[in-house]
Amino acid sequence: MGHLRKNTGEVEVDLGRYELRRFGQRIKIEKKPMELLIFLLGRREQMVSREDIVKKLWRSDLFIDTEKNVNNVVRKLRTALGDSADQPRFLETVVGKGYRFVGPVRVIDAQYPASETGRTTELIDKRTDASDWGNRSSIAVLPPLLLEKAGDDQGLCLGFVDALVSRLGNLPGMDVLPTSAVLNLPPEATPSQIASRLGVRFVVHGALQMSKGQWRLSLEMFDAQLHRPCFTKKCDLDLSRLSSVDADVAQGISRALNRPTIPAEADQRQRYSRDPMAYAEFMRGYRITASGDASQMDQASHYLTNAVTRDPAFALAHATLSFACATRHFEFDPASIWLEKAEFHCQRALEIDKNLPEGHVARAFLLWGPSKNFQHLEAIADLKRALSLQNNLPHAYNRLGTILAHIGLLDHSRSMFERGRPFQPRKEVSPSVVQVYVWSQDYDRARQQIEIWRAESPGNKYPIYFAPFPAMMTGDWKEATRLMDEALRLVPSEPLIVSLQALLHALMGNRDAAIECVTHACSNPRSFGHAHHTYYQIACTLALTGRRETAFEWLERSVSTGFACWPYFLKDPCLASLRSLPEFELLISALQAKYPDHLGLL
Repeated sequence: MGHLRKNTGEVEVDLGRYELRRFGQRIKIEKKPMELLIFLLGRREQMVSREDIVKKLWRSDLFIDTEKNVNNVVRKLRTALGDSADQPRFLETVVGKGYRFVGPVRVIDAQYPASETGRTTELIDKRTDASDWGNRSSIAVLPPLLLEKAGDDQGLCLGFVDALVSRLGNLPGMDVLPTSAVLNLPPEATPSQIASRLGVRFVVHGALQMSKGQWRLSLEMFDAQLHRPCFTKKCDLDLSRLSSVDADVAQGISRALNRPTIPAEADQRQRYSRDPMAYAEFMRGYRITASGDASQMDQASHYLTNAVTRDPAFALAHATLSFACATRHFEFDPASIWLEKAEFHCQRALEIDKNLPEGHVARAFLLWGPSKNFQHLEAIADLKRALSLQNNLPHAYNRLGTILAHIGLLDHSRSMFERGRPFQPRKEVSPSVVQVYVWSQDYDRARQQIEIWRAESPGNKYPIYFAPFPAMMTGDWKEATRLMDEALRLVPSEPLIVSLQALLHALMGNRDAAIECVTHACSNPRSFGHAHHTYYQIACTLALTGRRETAFEWLERSVSTGFACWPYFLKDPCLASLRSLPEFELLISALQAKYPDHLGLL
């Protein structure tokens, strides 16, 4: 052991640069082995179980073969350290249990900025929890102010932000807010106020000005913790070379944050159109789609269609247009023309750029919808692909959370919603997490989240739909009836609500009224919600009114059209009479096999 202590300079872990070095030379190491190294260092000389390693490295990821993947990561870490399993100097195997890190390593603090340049921590006798190292910071990039009376007709300010956010999106240890999170900030707010409002540490802001026929860009990155700028940049902005400018700025920001160089492949993504008018039209449409207001998607589609008409090779505009059309179709206007447009422009976007993150998100939205009969696994694969390309896409996390909830992976679903939290305005979890609370029977949290959702989006139909659930399932009939009457008043003759009313009647013992509502729900083919929830509520109603066989047929119909939340089926008191049916057991077994906790696809 004494001999090893003499070599404390052999291995260094630079947390700020996210680098491993041996004898001063940088060692190539993948992300998972590096994460494992940091985790084991935090528990130096203690046995760390394989189960703890799985939870740390894949706590929210899916579809892994844990045995194979842990072995693979450990092997790669040993290779990077120059270590051996037979004669370990750094990483000992505790047979049948896990691993123990025993070797000396010099750790360079990751806190930004390095107030004591070169300060290091020797992990020889000191034991520190790895969770205290390199706490994740966050950054918001604001559109530069246009110091001219004219409007931003060419979309320069917002376009520059979008491209810069795309390049910075995967900085290690840094949460970069998406462009959609900074669109509606008050222009008079100071960087410090904006940092507080958005819950971020760093704010990139600046101005764009025309001088003697040349655009001039001035930028500053403000550190709200230290209350001072930590990066500045001034340069001319050549409209024909926009991508090189945002690439240069991204490199400067990453260096200022002591983060690794932006990967070269990020430079290959083309976020701009070479046609300034096409880009201006795109930005008008993008601003509307970012609002999430489905009723405005027609206007967004108008602008985005103009963009792709002027520049047919503008992949990002095609993907955004697909998303706008799909949103309008699924949430506001079920006319088939919107779906056809969504499918065409999604396909076109990925033909132009197969690595466009927004293209994969758009395709996932189409795959997980009624027209494709809710292809859960295929949509999940596209969303995971999008997040591997750019990990700050809130739509991707939220849709993953929703899909996982529908196939019964409720813990993973909640985790995905949490992973999307840093990229939401004010870092609030998406209100769609309500479905996880309801199907987990966590009715207190569901009630609280529904109240927040309704306050923030009073015109949104989904919190109106979910509102009666907590009262219904806890036997508060007076409150449930009040909320149901309110829902029926706001969304009359809606099958999703009428079938929920049927369920309330059945729970209260009003059999005839329940069956009448089922008939009414079945008579209206149009719904703002997915039909599988209507089918499920009909199954529950029939089960409560003594029609077991018919109820099970409706349950099967619900599953075959997208709602396969089998853990909820096992606990929902409304289905109690079905659980003794042999076919119910077969259905649950089939769903457990198809959607297990770890699907082993990666």
